Amino acid sequence: MRDHVSRRTLLRLAGATGVAAVAGPSATGAAMAVPNDDYETTEGESAPRYGQSAPEQHYVDTAYTMPDAVGGAEESPTLFGEIIWPTEDGEKRTDVPVILTYSPYNDIKSPQSEAASIAADGTADYFVPRGYARAVFDVVGCRNSGGCYDYGGYRERVTGKQLVEYLGGEPDASGATVDGTDTTRTVGMIGGSYDGTTQLAAAAEQPKHLAAIVPQVAIDRWYDYAFGGGIRYFLNNEYPTDEGFDTPLAFDFGFGFLPPANVDDTEQFAATMEQRFAPCDAVEHTERAYEYDPVYDDFWERRDYRRRADQVECAVFIEGGWLDHNVKHWDSTRFFMALPERVDKKLVMGQWNHSASQFEDAQDIRHAWFDYHLKGLDTDVMALPRVDTQTSTGERLQHDHWPPAGTRNVVLDLTRADTDDGALALQGSVPSYTDTEPPLTEEEMFATATSQHNHLKFESGPLSGELRLTGSPLLDLLATSTADSTHFTPVLYARFEDGSTQVATRGFLNARNRDGLDTSEPVPVGEPYRAPVELWDTDYTFSKGSKVGLVVASDNRDWCLNDPDGHATNEVVLGAPGGSGGTTLRLPTTTAPPELDRPEVSGTRTDDGSVFTGGQTNQIDIEVTADGPVRLRDRVPTGWRVLDAGDVDTEATTTRADGSTDVRFDVAPSKTQSVTYFVEAPNSPGASGQSTFGPVEAAAPNRDAWVVVPGTEDENTALGVGTGL
Repeated sequence: MRDHVSRRTLLRLAGATGVAAVAGPSATGAAMAVPNDDYETTEGESAPRYGQSAPEQHYVDTAYTMPDAVGGAEESPTLFGEIIWPTEDGEKRTDVPVILTYSPYNDIKSPQSEAASIAADGTADYFVPRGYARAVFDVVGCRNSGGCYDYGGYRERVTGKQLVEYLGGEPDASGATVDGTDTTRTVGMIGGSYDGTTQLAAAAEQPKHLAAIVPQVAIDRWYDYAFGGGIRYFLNNEYPTDEGFDTPLAFDFGFGFLPPANVDDTEQFAATMEQRFAPCDAVEHTERAYEYDPVYDDFWERRDYRRRADQVECAVFIEGGWLDHNVKHWDSTRFFMALPERVDKKLVMGQWNHSASQFEDAQDIRHAWFDYHLKGLDTDVMALPRVDTQTSTGERLQHDHWPPAGTRNVVLDLTRADTDDGALALQGSVPSYTDTEPPLTEEEMFATATSQHNHLKFESGPLSGELRLTGSPLLDLLATSTADSTHFTPVLYARFEDGSTQVATRGFLNARNRDGLDTSEPVPVGEPYRAPVELWDTDYTFSKGSKVGLVVASDNRDWCLNDPDGHATNEVVLGAPGGSGGTTLRLPTTTAPPELDRPEVSGTRTDDGSVFTGGQTNQIDIEVTADGPVRLRDRVPTGWRVLDAGDVDTEATTTRADGSTDVRFDVAPSKTQSVTYFVEAPNSPGASGQSTFGPVEAAAPNRDAWVVVPGTEDENTALGVGTGL
């Protein structure tokens, strides 16, 4: 802990307190009770001392040329918004920072039947008295702003930048400035859902006056909002109102086509109306967002802010929710990870759904963030740990990185055999299932404890201690299919000692996108193929005594649209416990029980040849790289003698039950291991023939959970009686 940072005690939360509301039809929030704990926090320095001016209406002229990929035309939409300035002694102050929200939701905040100000909100009530101006503007193509609604595209990026520069003191395309002077000011942005997304869009364009943003549950890649691994998202079974299945239709034919509300301004109303009913790109948006076999191409690249994160120059404070089923968790975590280290950045993730931070100090941290970055006040906000995360247990933890330092991968094999050694065993007898009609629901997945005709279940033995997942699990699926199109929708879950279950995270993959989202290729029918399925980022803790469970299916009616052409029988190719070559599940962990403390490894083996006469010596060199310190062992086949030379630990080397030799090495555990040892070929006629060395196995120090190092088996032939050479 840092002495110069103020300390608070985390209280039990009964509801959202001090939380900025998230705008939008899908915005919900449910705070979670958490245990008392200490954490580092701070607060802002500016105090309420100003009044608030009446909202000012502003029209901002923009001008830009569309990229050649989308027509190359010149466009000049006029943006509409309102500004509230702080006042002192009855005079407005315009030499102050501005906090902006660039929003398509203003028809909801101030519909045509009302005369309410779109800028007079809770953010204005909090920050304007503290010396900030509050600005809220309509997104291009929405409400009173002209132009075409662009579904997260180039227009939103470039108009967001020009709007920020106007608020920062630069003249707009007509030459007007925000207050009629050449005053220069810093600009910040805040807001949730789409109001957070426009912040990422603007920041990617590097406006020079943008100093800090606070995107809350924001979309950082629009492809991921529509699709999970190439499967179109639909509803969900946990928070039915917390989804985005209705977009882009709801925006294109709702916000994008609603007539403007500025009927009293005849000239601007007429101009906006003329642009409002232009064809724009609404049909293309809908066609691309509801495809059954989508590819990530130029259309989606223009709506990808994550790939532009290295261009961001402003400070970024991201708030997301581990239970958000509208904007998925990794839109927050992945953008944070993609930001360059030169950028001041912070991430808050908690056990809430589509909502801004529900921590009790949320508003204090936002205040401190803006005071520091927009006003230059010393708030100690940059001395805080960069990541606040609330695990599934309700505990709030702080880290400097995400995933946290020390996160390593535990690799579990999917097997047939019952096991408690760190593999996931098939619950049932047959490792194949068939797509069904109607599609499978999650309620049906968990109606029984075993696999069924339409899904497979795999489970570990009871855990001897806690297992905390911190990141994105990966199902490296090896499968065969009877059709050239199929989906995979794995669900990772915990099974508790009373038999009940709880979902930890989910994954989705259209098998046609198995080689990358930018590629759609038919599945090879009847042949094994690999389909790597990324599961959503999570911070989930499996409790002691629970089991790690995995459902493998191709349907999930609760979460996605089913492909009408994808009806296959899929077989999951399984391995043996501690084996290699089959299907595996990789879990990123910071805490794992001993039986799961298995390193992720790669390695090579070289020797003197492939055929040896009796009594001939063979030098074996092994190199292994792991994600943590490991020790090694190798298997020498029956009849071959291990010599007391090289790195062999003769006291630890033993004979296995099958007559082979378990070779251990007198080398300290390390992430990179290089060992050499020598064996002698059998020198008797009965020992002639081919035999297998290896595979090499690795284990963490003081652990007996051994894992195979792939590619370290070797076939050698002994000719029996020696030649005497």
